[in-house]
Parts: sequence; structure tokens; C-alpha cells
Amino acid sequence: MCTKQLTDVTDVDTLVSFLKTKGENHKCYYHYTSWDSFLKIFENSSFLLTRGNSLNINDQHEALMKGSWSTWNRTYIGSFAYGQSENMAMWGLYGQPETDAIRIAIPRAEMLNWIHGTKEVYIWDGAPIDSIRADVTLNDIVYVSGEAPSGNLLLSHQGKTLETDNIPGLKGVDTAHQMTGYIKNAAWRYENEVRIRVELPYSVGKEKIMIKIPDYVLSAITVMEGPSFVYKTDDICKLLHSQHRISESAFTGLLKYRSLCSLCAHGAFEKK
Repeated sequence: MCTKQLTDVTDVDTLVSFLKTKGENHKCYYHYTSWDSFLKIFENSSFLLTRGNSLNINDQHEALMKGSWSTWNRTYIGSFAYGQSENMAMWGLYGQPETDAIRIAIPRAEMLNWIHGTKEVYIWDGAPIDSIRADVTLNDIVYVSGEAPSGNLLLSHQGKTLETDNIPGLKGVDTAHQMTGYIKNAAWRYENEVRIRVELPYSVGKEKIMIKIPDYVLSAITVMEGPSFVYKTDDICKLLHSQHRISESAFTGLLKYRSLCSLCAHGAFEKK
């Protein structure tokens, strides 16, 4: 039977099942990124996922302290967020430079069809070099706080909490190998993360893998410009505007993040 409430969770397996159920139940899935990254996604009909213990991921704590390192060696993640409201921290973290910041939105039906229909992924090394069968799922993240050795951790998800004290099946939940890719420290709970999680049958020694994006997903994607976004003159931007698939942030012209370039002697940002 499906576990519908966090408070009904009694062990690691039911927690994983709960997070998978919740991960498939959002109205829309949002991905904060830059315009250049979106162009690669859209033009190549593909999405890159990063191995969870890659040094290129900003949260090194998760790979070192949550789940199992050996499982991380074959687990890849693609991060999305749920909740329609704009997230100011996400704009600042993932929308760099701010003039290129966007938020991609994929509706639930198209997202679920995409994930359920993906049975193989492509090992990536600057280009796809081989395909491999994999377990591809969509799941929410549960956030944890408390001192692990105490045995009394606090799990939180969408405003609901659960203390693990006196629940034997959740002892050591934060480091259980089954929880790899499902649990993060509570310091990241503002992200409201839901992620594509890909587990390979064995380690392939590469930092990234690629999954194909069907045309029906590309056709359903809409884009929100970041608060400081500057109009692009490329064909994709023109196409999406003509199809009314680009909208402005509610904070356009009302938000200004301080750029590191303002502290630089050169005074201005220049792309590589």
C-alpha cells in the first residue's frame, strides 16, 4: 500500500516509496538554469545528469555524509524544484550570469511520460559514447537535521516533520545505502527539490550521463525569464516568444543581485 503521509513512514523502504510517490505528484517541475544551458538542452533534445559525488556539485556534504559512497559512484541526479512561486535563492545560485537566468517549467503529464519511458541512458564524455540500461525515477528529497550518532533525527518534507527516535526501522536513515539520492541536510530545504535519479547497474567512471528528451516534452516546456534577464536575439528565443512560451519574472526590474564582477578590477563580466 502506498504511504501517503510522512508520519506513516516506519522504515527506510517505506520512506523511499513515499518520496517516489510524492515526486510524481507535482503539477509542474521547475529547473533554474542559464539561457546558454537551455539552448543546449533544447537544440540537442537531451538533458545531462551529474554523478552525485562529483566535485562539480555545490553540495559536497550530501555525497560525503548521506547515503553510501559506493552507491553514489553509480548514481546520477538532475535537480528540479516544485512550487510555482519564484525562489530568490535559486535565481541567485543557478541563474548566472543574472542577465541569462531562466526557469524552465515541464508539466506533470509530460514529465511522467518522459521518466517512465526512459529505460536507457548514455554515458557522456563531451558527447554520448555508449548506452546502458538504468533505473530512472523521479523523487522528492527529504531533509534531515540533528546529530546522527544520537539516533534521534528530524526528517522534514513539505512542512511536515517526523522524529526517528523510537522508530527502529529508521535508525541510521541518513547513511543507509537505500537513501542515496533521497536525503539532504536541512540547510537545503529551501530548494524544495525533486530530482531525476538514475542508478546504473555498475560504475562507469564518468561524471555525467545523458538522457534523451522526447519532442512532446520540448513542445510542452515553458520558460520564465529571470528578474534581470536580457532579451536574446537567437532563433530559439524568437520562436518561443512567437508561441507565447516565455514569460517575465514577477520581479523584473525589482531585484538586483550584487555581482562578483563588481568587486573585480576589470569591472565587467565577459563570457569565455
